[in-house]
Amino acid sequence: MEKILPPWDEVDTASPEGEESWSSATKNVAIDIGYGFVKLLSGQQGIRFPSVVGRGRELNYLSPLSKNNQPLENLQININGQDYFVGKLAIRQSELASRSLEQNRAVDPNAKILLLTAIGLLFQWEDQKFNLVTGLPTSYYANYSKEWSRELGGQYNIEVRQKGQMRQKKIAIREVYVIPQPFGTLYDQMLNTIGNITNQELSEMLVGIVDIGYKTTDYAVADKLEFIEHLSSSTTTGLANVHRLMASFLQKNFNLEKQDFELDEIVEEAAVRVAGKAQDLSSVREDFFAEIARKIINEISSRWDYRQFDIILLTGGGGEALAQYIIPHFPNMVLVDDAQYANARGFQKLANKLFDNA
Repeated sequence: MEKILPPWDEVDTASPEGEESWSSATKNVAIDIGYGFVKLLSGQQGIRFPSVVGRGRELNYLSPLSKNNQPLENLQININGQDYFVGKLAIRQSELASRSLEQNRAVDPNAKILLLTAIGLLFQWEDQKFNLVTGLPTSYYANYSKEWSRELGGQYNIEVRQKGQMRQKKIAIREVYVIPQPFGTLYDQMLNTIGNITNQELSEMLVGIVDIGYKTTDYAVADKLEFIEHLSSSTTTGLANVHRLMASFLQKNFNLEKQDFELDEIVEEAAVRVAGKAQDLSSVREDFFAEIARKIINEISSRWDYRQFDIILLTGGGGEALAQYIIPHFPNMVLVDDAQYANARGFQKLANKLFDNA
């Protein structure tokens, strides 16, 4: 199963010391393919890029003074002769760009493009092996996890652009382990970097996890680390609802038409430029956040009696955005630190535990 992928620059550079032994080692990686952003870790550094893919093409002029000159601003891959722009490059340069929104990742070509692009950012050697932990939304896990795992494993021949040069790479994804996405946050809270339990108290608790993402909010329950499936579910409430409300507001008030992926920056910065002038959207955004938060509060209350839990972990990029509206309604709920990357950190810790001898 060969794939050809090119252009992006190195994010992580390797030391030449011990190169031969490290190049033959298998690297444990964690990739959180969200419907809004792909998140991964390079060492202790969190990396993210929009889950957007567009048809690539030759860019006839690249300005040497461009402000968009960082590696994550210029992700591009080629698969079987077809070029694709990924992330911010797709948003800027693709005439037709789309998010990866399929429930079944295995049949969504964008999902594979996003995952291989993410692995490309972690390359250190010309020939490298990887073990992978990733996740799926709670309600999609039972139906699609095995198929997604099978789809990801295998050999890939790729080309990447490093420091302006195209270089061939070979990778093997040896082991793939797929978990319900919110469990990444649980593992992040209780494991150390090598995957050993350091929060024994949490491991004995009945834990609820509310993971608010772009397209979905995932609800997961763990009883002494056991996944309680009948109390776990997903809904289609997420920050995409805020994007839709904002798109309607911009169209009505400024006659602006914006694609969903164009709204990421507008919602994050609570501002939009119209005819060269910045328009403050802070109060509008807060109203929309409060509206979506009320919906999630109702979803939590209809699914769970919050009093049965020892603790409820609020996580995800949406968890960060909506925490101030949701947490006051649930006295045993806490927002985890750096919640946007919590699942990816947990995936990484679990990978280090599962594959330490792989």
